[in-house]
Amino acid sequence: MKKNVIVGISLMASCGLVWLGACNNTNTNKTTESTAENATYSRIQLPQDVMASCTVTKDTFNTWFKSGTAAENGLVSPANSVTFGHQNNCDFYQWSERMFLWVTSPSSAEYAGSSVMASPVFYTVVASPAGGLQLEKHTPEIIPVATSSVEKNGPNRLPVFRDKKGRLFEVMVHKAGEKVLIKNKAGKLIELGNVEKAYNAPALLKDKAGNKIEQPLIVTRLLHAENVLHVFPTSTGKVILDINGNEVDGEVNQATNNALIAQNNSMVYYITMVNDMYAYYLTAINDPNFKNDSISNQQFPTTAKERTCIVNYAKTHGYPVPTDSNALTMELKTSWVIADSLDNPEDYFLMDAMIPTYTASSDTLWKPAGQQKAKLALVGVHIVGSVAGHPEMIWATFEHHSNTPNAAYQYINNKGQVNTVAANTGSWLFNSNASETPYNVAYINYDKTTQNLLASPGNQIAPSNTQRIFPFGTAMGTVPNQQDTSASASNTELISINNSIMSLIQGKDIRKNYVFIGAVWTFGGSAPTGSIYPADSTSGGAIGTSVLANSTMETYFQSTSFTCFTCHSGGSLQPAALSHVFGSIKPLNETLLKKIAQDQKK
Repeated sequence: MKKNVIVGISLMASCGLVWLGACNNTNTNKTTESTAENATYSRIQLPQDVMASCTVTKDTFNTWFKSGTAAENGLVSPANSVTFGHQNNCDFYQWSERMFLWVTSPSSAEYAGSSVMASPVFYTVVASPAGGLQLEKHTPEIIPVATSSVEKNGPNRLPVFRDKKGRLFEVMVHKAGEKVLIKNKAGKLIELGNVEKAYNAPALLKDKAGNKIEQPLIVTRLLHAENVLHVFPTSTGKVILDINGNEVDGEVNQATNNALIAQNNSMVYYITMVNDMYAYYLTAINDPNFKNDSISNQQFPTTAKERTCIVNYAKTHGYPVPTDSNALTMELKTSWVIADSLDNPEDYFLMDAMIPTYTASSDTLWKPAGQQKAKLALVGVHIVGSVAGHPEMIWATFEHHSNTPNAAYQYINNKGQVNTVAANTGSWLFNSNASETPYNVAYINYDKTTQNLLASPGNQIAPSNTQRIFPFGTAMGTVPNQQDTSASASNTELISINNSIMSLIQGKDIRKNYVFIGAVWTFGGSAPTGSIYPADSTSGGAIGTSVLANSTMETYFQSTSFTCFTCHSGGSLQPAALSHVFGSIKPLNETLLKKIAQDQKK
């Protein structure tokens, strides 16, 4: 008998050109996690003797609350992104913490009786029946939709694949007869004639005259072209080559469409949201009748003038005036599990959503079977927002403290000594036994065409073990940014701000159960290059916690070569280059939508 499974999937939220094989950790130090009384899973325990290198005072923390005083599950106001002061790393981390506390603030009359995240301030990004994406405003009548497929490509918007060695590449598929330029041994550009592949022999690239091209270099204008594979048709089938014409050993498998199941057998669900300022900005710059030099489609707004322009556009076009306009433009990427699958759902931020359901045809194949309303528990969130001086946006991430065990890491204590924290052991929501290996192995693939879930070769559709390889977004032995000259110094700032905030949050506030993993940005707000500091010491290199990943969304993309900007860059500050959804979202203006449709028919 076929089993109907009420689950949904979370496709990994980012993709990077990374080498996972370089991320092994061997640790013999004492573990620091403990299992809370009556709790099912272990939880992250932060060192309490950390140097206080990034903190928030009690008086300042009180000002974050609408009431002027910190209160259990109290309403927090958003950080003022317009007046954001960016003198040091701690400024970015304080912004991140406050924004998290704001979007996860529980129900209040000011936000239509719902949490801020579920209020009309935010819109869910959903598929449009007409193609592309559209925005659905959060209202009591409309329940956010957890999608079962999210577009996740590399920096060139190409799909990402993994070879047998675990390396990740973008892949460009070439059609027969397509014009492709090759640089030969002499550095001369030659048009490719065809690719020949004989059995048990290397692939040969030939010019239009049928001559072999010596020492070929495939010429493209792609970012990080060395990390792009090329698929060519031959008389014996397809062949996969790297930029130098070398054949890639074996097949490559889609790497961006993996699904994740928690140890309690709940699938992970994925919802993308944007705030009202983001929606109005997107609509304004796509409105052919809107003429204003105050805002540009070349970068997200960062100034008071741009804020006012967006607010005025909303007023004149009949949209609700943003009450939190100083938050500027924000994008949220969230991951969830079914609340009923947890023994302690009261320890999680909860929200209702429509989730996809699946029928289990076998242990290796699940097929879509509709959708169902469910209460979800938040396990991870990316908070992305533009601020003064940083149109590339701050990219911050948080996780529930029972999600995933940490690998070993170092920090500086209050005596100036470097301490090493051993890798966690125990049982976690995404790891049944942290002492066992392997971890971060993708068991489940998602077929975008059929929407089926398929087990990866040799596996079943089942929970797998996950580890957070870089606990606070920094690799041991590296220099993550200009301010922190060691991984331990960077980790110290993150642990310090976490301890500071958690000590100030009152009572049993559910927000105490989430750990701030880190944040990235670029020096001076420059266009991101997709590389990280110090390998890329230019202004466009990612700084902050430079190898940041969320274990529920970048499970299989944790590496010393990976950063948020590896995929969210395009070498530009244009919103459509930074955001994978911005360029596909239809504006809110219905009249404009009709005009666009008419123009497309012409």
